[in-house]
Amino acid sequence: MVIYDLICDASHTFEGWFKNAEDFDAQVTSGMVTCPFCESEMVSKKLAAPKLSRKSNSAPAPQEVAIGNGSAEAYSQLQEMLGKVHKFVETNFEDVGNKFAEEALSIHRGEKDKENIRGTATPDEIKELAEEGVTAVPLPPKPVNKKKLN
Repeated sequence: MVIYDLICDASHTFEGWFKNAEDFDAQVTSGMVTCPFCESEMVSKKLAAPKLSRKSNSAPAPQEVAIGNGSAEAYSQLQEMLGKVHKFVETNFEDVGNKFAEEALSIHRGEKDKENIRGTATPDEIKELAEEGVTAVPLPPKPVNKKKLN
């Protein structure tokens, strides 16, 4: 069994489990591997960081985290709320696709009228936006549609 971090052409990341590397290749070629967020069939292996051990006395990097009571109900409520956030953004923000950084900079510089936009951006583009003073808020992935799960 191999586990791959996968990424689609819209930069959604997710995990896939396969019998072996050949199984992954066969499933991708036949269109069986799709993004659970946008259903894109343009899926590839994500470059993974090497697994490095750290010294037992070194502290992990701080991260913002939250923990609930571990109940299925709390998780379900979180997924429902996240679904509502995505629905609001999809309804009230124009989708500019992978031209998000370009459009955001044009609006920020006054070259285009102000409007709510959404789309995708690379980490380098997000860094460039921040350097220009543009606030872009990444959204967590959409909740997975339970009807599409195996």
